[in-house]
Formats: sequence, structure tokens, C-alpha cells
Amino acid sequence: MDLINITRLQKKPKDMIKILPLNLNQIKNIPSFKQEKISTDNTTNPLERSPQKDTVELSGIKSTKNKKISAKDLASTKQLFEDYKTVVKENLLGDELNYLLRPKVNAAGEQVFNQKQTKIITLAAKKISFYKAVAKRLEKDGNEAMEPALKQLKKIFGGEKEFGKYLKAREKNGQPVSKDSISIYNKLIKEYQSEYIEGDVLNSFAKEYCKKTYKQLDKEEKELIKMYLEGGDMKLDARGYKALEESLKTTPKDYKKAVNWVRDLIGIRLVLPDDADMKKVEEYLTKAILHNDIKVTKVSNYHSTHIYPYISQNTAKLWQQSSPGMLLVNNSDVRKKNGYTTTQMNIEFAIKDKNGKVKTVLGELQIRSEKLNYLGQIEHLIYDILAKKDISKGIPELQKYYDSTGIVDAVNEVFSDPVKENAYLEYEKTIYARIRNGETKNKHVYTEDSDYPLLADFGLGQYEVLSFDSLDLIDKTANRIKKKYGQKH
Repeated sequence: MDLINITRLQKKPKDMIKILPLNLNQIKNIPSFKQEKISTDNTTNPLERSPQKDTVELSGIKSTKNKKISAKDLASTKQLFEDYKTVVKENLLGDELNYLLRPKVNAAGEQVFNQKQTKIITLAAKKISFYKAVAKRLEKDGNEAMEPALKQLKKIFGGEKEFGKYLKAREKNGQPVSKDSISIYNKLIKEYQSEYIEGDVLNSFAKEYCKKTYKQLDKEEKELIKMYLEGGDMKLDARGYKALEESLKTTPKDYKKAVNWVRDLIGIRLVLPDDADMKKVEEYLTKAILHNDIKVTKVSNYHSTHIYPYISQNTAKLWQQSSPGMLLVNNSDVRKKNGYTTTQMNIEFAIKDKNGKVKTVLGELQIRSEKLNYLGQIEHLIYDILAKKDISKGIPELQKYYDSTGIVDAVNEVFSDPVKENAYLEYEKTIYARIRNGETKNKHVYTEDSDYPLLADFGLGQYEVLSFDSLDLIDKTANRIKKKYGQKH
């Protein structure tokens, strides 16, 4: 999840701001941001408009008392409504299509689904079960491969006496672990939506509305489509319905595709000290790639304009020339407006299982410094809020703390306003540039000044809760709460 995916093109400030040394421990109190809650009462019932002959009456359990219904039909109806609740809860199809799945209410006051809705709900429920099963299997495979993969990379980087000691894997209770099944499942849902739902299915709505593809729409246009669907002014055409139905069918190829979607099943970072010699890092990797000690399938140099990447593009091009099939992502395609900087490498690890059989497990290696690694960690709270994740982890005490800071309202308000959003991203980029370019010991025009950037410099003084100093304090406090109360829930 990355802030660039929910932002617009920002403008560079006309005047250079002043920068002081970054001090994440300086702030003592976080100014709480509060926002008035606005209650909404949505009483509309968005329905797919279908011919009467296409409608079948499958009633909710509460509406069957005046009807004679067999035990088999009752069980089928109950299962359909359970499947519908699951599909909406898991949000496999997205908000737009969920509107079209809502049951109608017939003249007798019974909730009913038409035949098309029934088929889509049934297929979608099966798809959800499929992805959950895949997620559990991948987590198991990843955990079995975690230690061998980490051992391979440590050897490549010179072992514990050299840069191998800076490698860090995902951990749980102090032990290296793979991506967990919940995260894997969420990834599968996201990739399914990106490949299928945002393609032909939602394109049918977008083209009807403004002759664009769905991914070309801005936020306001997407919200308008939701409103039209909710009001019953749009329906899924034959082409869109066919694309949706085909996407929900599960074949053996779908398992392989799902596996390839989770490229970071094994997640490892090379977290370097500020004075680390990046040329040495490049030498280790170049030697391993040229000698086929490691199979790198993709290299992405995430950074922004005015910020130096961790691996030079020339070195990455050398790797690509010696490794047929390696994808080198263009800098322009991974340029981050918020200044996020890391080199990300997708790797195929050849791991022997308990029976000695070699199998391929997908992993990801990220390279970054200690400072930028920490900034990325505390900043991730913003991504989670925008993704509507449960940031409280089911811990009431943690939810109460987050509520007291007002951070959720602040994030939603800033990132719902294009002007504020761009200003905040410029604030982030200034800090990332200051730190990263300082690590290279090179002067850069973007960070020549030595004063510390404040949110007020970007017109966001009322959102001090989103400053990096505040995010640092929130992160530390949240971790203490998790440690104290987490095991009780």
C-alpha cells in the first residue's frame, strides 16, 4: 500500500523551506485533531434493473411465515443469504458491485434475489473460500522456506561478519516468519479486484458515464458512479456481467496466478547504517546475480525526484543484461510523490522441502537505511487508515488511544482534499530528501537549507498530529499499549 496510489500530481512549492536536523524524540505532546461526526441515513435500495422474468423469489428467513416452503428450499435460501453477507463483508467485488447485489423487496415484503444475483453471489462465495485456502497453504510454504531463504541471502552478503548481519526478516515473537494468511488473503482480494473488477467489469460503467476506462477516472468520478449505481441509474451490461461471471470461476490456472500475486511471501530487508558503503552492497549483489547464486526477477528503485536511489540505475541495467527475463522497472513508474525511497527486488528462492524436493518460493528483498526504514514504519499508520484496516487490532484500549489523538479524522480530511493531500506529500518528500541525500554525503539543491520542515510551512498547521514527530510518539505509545493489552484479546 503506498500513498502514491491514492494521490494526484502535486506542485512543487515556489519557495524553498527551511530544514533543521530531524529529532523524533523532541515532541512531548501531540495536538489532538478533532472533527465533527456527520451522521448519514442511507435508506435507498440500489438494485440491478432486470426483466421481471429474470426474477426468482428467494425470501429471507423472516419473511417465510406465510409461505409453504420445503426444508431443502429453506436451507438453500438460508445459505444464499449467508453467502450474500460473506460476499459483502469480504468486499470481494468492491462497493460498486455490492450495490447491484442488494436484494429487492417484493409486494409481499419479502427480500428476493434475481437469477443473476443468485449466480454471482454463489460464485463469489466459492471464490472467497478458494482464496482463503490458498492463503493458508502459502503461509505454510513460506514459513518452511523462511530460514533457508534468509540463510542464502546472508551468505550472499558476506555472512554475519559482513553485511549479512544487517538482514532482517519479518518476525513474530522473535522468530522469522512468512507473510501471514490474513495478509496474503487481503493481497489476493486486492489483486483480483485490480485485474478483473477494475478491468472489463467496471469499465462498462466508466465508458457509459464518461467514455473512459475505470482506472482513468479520478476520485470524484468514481464517487459519482457509486451514486448512480446506488440510485439505480446504472446496471451491469451483458459484457460486464459475462466478464464478472468468468472471473469468478475457479480453474487450476487460478492457483498459479494467485501464487504469483504474492511476490513478498518471504519478506527480508537489508537495513543499513547511515554510513554504509552502497558500492559494497552493489558488488555483493552483482557477484551473486552473475554467478546465478540468486534469481532476481524484478528490480524497482523507489524514489522521488531530487532524491538519490539506493542502487544506481546503471548497476541495475547490468543485472538485467546478465539475467534474461529480469524486469527493470522504469524510474518514472516507481517515482514516489511522498519521497518514499527503497530498492525492492523480487527473488525466486529454490528451497528443498522435507522430502528433498526443490520448489520455488517467492520473496522480496528491500534495501534502505535505518532512518528511512523507521520513517516508513511509523508512516504506515496513514496507509492502514486509508485502506480502512482495523488499526486497533481488536484492542479496545488501543482504539481509545487512537480516538483521543484524532488521527483517523485528520488523515481522512487531508487525503480527501487534493490541495491538502499534495501539500502533505510535499512535506513528506522534503524530509525523505533531507535524510537520504545526507546519507550520500552529496549536496542537493532541494535540501541545501538547514532548517527543519514544519507542517505549518505547507499550510497544514492544524494537522500537527500527522507530523513525523507526532507519528513517532503515536507509534511508541501504541506499541506499549499492544504489549500491555494485546495478549488479552
